[in-house]
Amino acid sequence: MVKTKFTTENEKIYDLTLDLARGDFSLHIDKDKVSKKDLESYLRDKINGDILKGATLFQAFRRNNLVIYEIVEEVVNTTIGENIFNSPFVENFVEVKNRALGDTTSFYTEGGLLTVSRFAGNHWDTNRQAIDLGSEITLPKEWIYIHVYDELERFLTGITSIDKLLDVVYKSVNKYIKDRIYTQFQSVANAFPSDFAATGNSEEAVGKLCDKVQAAGGYENLTIAGTKGALRKLANIVPDKMFANSQKEAKAMTGSIADWEGNRLMVIPQTLKSGTFDLALDDNKLFILGGDTKPIKLEWFGDTRSDIGTGTIDGSKRNSDATIDVQVQTLMGMGFVLPAYAGLFTFS
Repeated sequence: MVKTKFTTENEKIYDLTLDLARGDFSLHIDKDKVSKKDLESYLRDKINGDILKGATLFQAFRRNNLVIYEIVEEVVNTTIGENIFNSPFVENFVEVKNRALGDTTSFYTEGGLLTVSRFAGNHWDTNRQAIDLGSEITLPKEWIYIHVYDELERFLTGITSIDKLLDVVYKSVNKYIKDRIYTQFQSVANAFPSDFAATGNSEEAVGKLCDKVQAAGGYENLTIAGTKGALRKLANIVPDKMFANSQKEAKAMTGSIADWEGNRLMVIPQTLKSGTFDLALDDNKLFILGGDTKPIKLEWFGDTRSDIGTGTIDGSKRNSDATIDVQVQTLMGMGFVLPAYAGLFTFS
């Protein structure tokens, strides 16, 4: 949902910019289908005609950079909502509260099951237990940002175009949030209670832990999550003769057998440690969860702020090297709530 009230001309520019960010070139201009290059050229013409209005590039930038801020902010908010929230992994493991769309409900964690006991009957003198109905959870808010620069002349002449600017902004923000989501499992690996943590290298060992989690939580089915490397190890300890044809096909195509003993397998996309080429996630760990459990909590506020200029917002400082700073900040919250009954299996 776009918050900014653009003029008709600027609304068209926003729509074109958003299509470029999405990689959607299905628009038709004058009834002719356009390529990415055509769309960039058309967008540049619209900016020159509808925003610059004949002024010199520097004058127009100085006068109209607020419109550019608003376009960047709205594109970041919209594309994050489309790109992250609609991914299969997020749909299966992440509970999202999108405050930008008016979601006001709280995060809530359920309590454990109650103990049912036998007794002889005909009396009320029994042991009682407190009802654990769970609790509300508040995530800490955090601001994340990107701050880059380029030569002002390159920006003004279109060498650093709006779609290239968005490449380094919204795609980087998207990747950062996705990587944070994927590494949430890794961050709680040491928090599993010993009763629900096991090691081994056999199908029987994995199955025993799955049985314990399912029995304790009363789950109808389970989801087993791990990196492709971890799920390949699970596939390798299952005898090939036990595979259904569909599992053989899935293993040949993806390296994972898709399901095992009625339990769904879900890939946690691998990512890299920041600033390195080292893998961030452990290929030896499987996370065993109730089938409908969403332990990762994500709060999205749609509050994106940008500053594009040759100095600070109030103009008190200018870059002496004639470079332009681009800074985008956005507000979010993220956390992991470990279910009462979940398991961690580590291949030895």
